[in-house]
Formats: sequence, structure tokens, C-alpha cells
Amino acid sequence: MSIKPLRINKKFILVFLIILVGVAALFWGTFQKTSQTSYCSSCHMMKPEFYTLKASSHSQLECVACHVEPGVLTKVKYKLVTVEELLVSLTGSYGIAITPTTPISDATCTQCHDMNTRQVTPSGDLIIPHSKHTQAGVSCTECHTGIAHGNIAEKRATFVTDYDKWDEATGESFMSDTKSIRPNMDVCLNCHKVRKEPLNCSACHTTSMKPSNHNEDSFKNGGHGELANKDIRNCDSCHSYMSKDPVEVSKGNDGAYQKFLASDTGKTNTISASDYAKSNTFCKDCHSKKPPSHSDNFQETHGVIADQNKDRCFTCHDNTPRGNAPVTKITCASCHPSIHADVPWQQRHPIQLPDNPQVSEFCYSCHSKNSCGKCHSTGKK
Repeated sequence: MSIKPLRINKKFILVFLIILVGVAALFWGTFQKTSQTSYCSSCHMMKPEFYTLKASSHSQLECVACHVEPGVLTKVKYKLVTVEELLVSLTGSYGIAITPTTPISDATCTQCHDMNTRQVTPSGDLIIPHSKHTQAGVSCTECHTGIAHGNIAEKRATFVTDYDKWDEATGESFMSDTKSIRPNMDVCLNCHKVRKEPLNCSACHTTSMKPSNHNEDSFKNGGHGELANKDIRNCDSCHSYMSKDPVEVSKGNDGAYQKFLASDTGKTNTISASDYAKSNTFCKDCHSKKPPSHSDNFQETHGVIADQNKDRCFTCHDNTPRGNAPVTKITCASCHPSIHADVPWQQRHPIQLPDNPQVSEFCYSCHSKNSCGKCHSTGKK
């Protein structure tokens, strides 16, 4: 029994190859077309993203360069997602405001910005060791979240009712706000606080960032307080970052502390420099140290000094009998009780006294004879 050779229909093979090439070309063409920014921007819901990207430093890139991780499989997976997105767009079942749901991975950034080979050139006197941040697990978008779109979603500028308002001028306007496209000090300092990293200026700046008038001898010895009284908000613009705790201010007589914020009406909540200094840990760390003026005989002379400028004293001290000043627990009432008959005041006296204490010259080694002697005389209880 002989086996007949299989005859291959050449026309069938030719037609099959043509169809196969056509399908491959169609798939590749569709793949390429849907990978272009023009395809993404064809949906009106993407107007805000398109015009902000066009005005950004990444305008030469396609959307997929950042929103799709490198690799063939991830690109194919993305195409399946775009089919779902197309259906959502056609049916109008998308959310009221477009917000990002998938974080951009570092791999998409390091395609172009390899921190091991690229020279980082931060502006001004900034020190930004990107490699150290990468080693510490800080993702690129934690700092550069607004680099391509200016954080328009956070600004609530991507609602359906706003789509028709978007054009090139609108995109340029949003991207001209450098606070939205560059990491600011709040981002840096908040991250450093959480990670217990340095908060001093020299950690991020090559210069000390200290204004010229801060170098004057008179500035430290009282001069800074006078400037603070004139414009405490100017001081806060830098020193709020140096405080380990939120900057707060005393309110009323209840001892509670309220955060120092500007009101929604545009009016600022002005506070005194002394209240501010009691809340900012940077100020408290210095104020809690006894100044040179508080010498051995200061107990005898502090009354005259206090009469000249009591507000300066109250920057650190308190004047209430049960004061709770956060800088020092020494208050006026510690030595000057408002009621001498307060029982048992002898037990609160810093120096042990006999059972029936009498006024003597020894008392005036601490107390003021000019003040106390107006009512008391030696030899009396």
C-alpha cells in the first residue's frame, strides 16, 4: 500500500500568510496608535492632563512612557486595560473627577533618570542626594508628584464641568505655579520628621540660610525679640520648620494651645512673640538656658530689670500662681506668692525654715529688702 504525498495548496498558504501579516500589521498599528499622547487626548476627560503635560518639562514624552512600566508584557497588559477605559469613556460611567489610581513606579522614571549615572543638578544651594533617598526607600513620586500635571487632581480641577474650560493657556497657567511642580520644604521637612532625619538647614542647604541681620551681636541679645514683635509671621516662615512640634499659641486662660494658622477670611491670627516662643521648640531650647544676666545677685536686681521690660521676662516665665509655662517652671509666684497666708507656704519655700520663722537679714539674701521691707521688719514672724 503506497502513501500518497500530501499536496500543499500554495494558494491557501499565500492567503494565510497575507491574513497573518495583515492581522499583525493591524495589531502593531493599533498598538502604536494607542500608545501615543494624541490617542489619550482624544478623550475630552483627558483635557486637563493633556494640556498640563504639554506645558510641562516632560512634554516631549508620550503618556505611556510614565504610566506604563517598561517591558513587553506590561505594555500588552496595558492594552487590555485601555479597552476597559474606552468602554468607560463611551458609556460615560467614569467618576466625577479624574484621579490617579495606580502609582507611578520608580522603574518608569529611571528609564531616563538613572541616579547612578546621571548628574543631579538641583537649583540654588540645595543638597539633594538622590541615591541616598533611593536607598532609604523614598519613591520618586513622593517628591516629584506634580512634575507632569501640577497636581491638578489635588487642586480639584479635573471635574466634568471644567473640561470645556481647558486649553493651552489654562495648562500653562497651572504649570507656572512652581509650588505645584517642585517639592517644597513642607514635603521635605514632613518626611524628615517621620523618618527621624535631620531638620537643620545645613542638612539640605550648602549655605546656612541665615539672614545678614542674624549675625549682628545685638540680634541674639534681645534684638531678635523686637523684630519678632514687629512681624512674627516672617519669623515663622523659616522657624516653623525648625520646631519639632507644631507651632502653637496660648489661648485664653485655660492653658490650652491652638495651632498657629491663618483664617479662611484672609485675616491673619496675630500672636505675640512671647507666645510663639513658648510653642516653638527651636525657641524653647535656647530660652530654657539661663542667660548671662541671671548672675548670682540677680535675685536682688531682677525687679528693676522686670520693671523696664516685663514682656521680655514673660517670653520664658509666667506670671500666674499656677502657671504652666512650657519654657521654665519658675514663675513670679514661685517667690512672690499672692497670699502669704497660703497654708502651708513654708513647705513650698525653696529653703528649709524653722517652725516659727522670723524676718532677718538672711531673708534679704534672696528677697528684696526695698519691696518686702515696706511691710516686714526684722525680728517679726
